[in-house]
Amino acid sequence: MTIRKLSLVSLLAGLVAASLNSGIAGAVTSVQHPAYLHARSDLRKAELLLQQRDETNVEQETKLAYQQVHLAIQEIDKAAVLDKKDLQDNPNVDTSVKHLDKFRAIYKLLRSAEKDISEQEDTNASRSWRNRAKGNLEQAKHYVEIAASRDVVDDLRSEHY
Repeated sequence: MTIRKLSLVSLLAGLVAASLNSGIAGAVTSVQHPAYLHARSDLRKAELLLQQRDETNVEQETKLAYQQVHLAIQEIDKAAVLDKKDLQDNPNVDTSVKHLDKFRAIYKLLRSAEKDISEQEDTNASRSWRNRAKGNLEQAKHYVEIAASRDVVDDLRSEHY
């Protein structure tokens, strides 16, 4: 084997090794820090549930909660892009839940997302977006609480009549 062929083989072997190492490192990073993807998935589910038609007494709060969840998703997307996360998650959601069960499910999803985004950040730049998303989630939870309580009061009133 000539020196030229040996150099070419060494170069190709080095390139293959480098590409495999970067692929493995990328896989390890996304496995170690999947929190954005979990949070985003939970928020997309909550967003889809909030889009369902509802009783008029809770419509305003569900719209406000939807807006806050949507804003939180946008903030998480910005932070996730900085952390080089894949954002192609559009989950299917069972939308046949009863009203109160719907609000419980939404609240549970919001708390889960909040927990996920509270983990340590990979980059300093993504912290501000994470913090804004947390604020949006707090507001969304507040509106969901109001909607759920109004739904319960309305159901209790209709039982008495």
